[in-house]
Amino acid sequence: MAIVNISTTSDQDYVHGFILMAGDTPIDLTGQSMRMGVRRHAQDSEEQLLLTTENGGITIVDPPGGKFVLTIRQATLLALYFGDYEHSLIRIIHYADGDIRYRVWSGTLSHAAGPSR
Repeated sequence: MAIVNISTTSDQDYVHGFILMAGDTPIDLTGQSMRMGVRRHAQDSEEQLLLTTENGGITIVDPPGGKFVLTIRQATLLALYFGDYEHSLIRIIHYADGDIRYRVWSGTLSHAAGPSR
């Protein structure tokens, strides 16, 4: 599992593209969804941010090529307290008899005040 650390500031949108790979081969994301929960501490019951393919926080832009984009709007970041958070990204494969969830990565999200906010 990969470690992905993210830095954000309150004066801009965070938009970053990624390619999910297995070695040198992109992982096909066709028909799948993704979910990234952000909490102050992993054991906390309340999520501070939730990015999903359903709410527009994650957009799969090239499913066969494994390409997706994470987006956190500035308005959301303005409301987020400054400091460090823990996150993980989960890939969800949908089957008729239930979903299978795979952890893609985990890491920290460090959020700071932006001077132009």
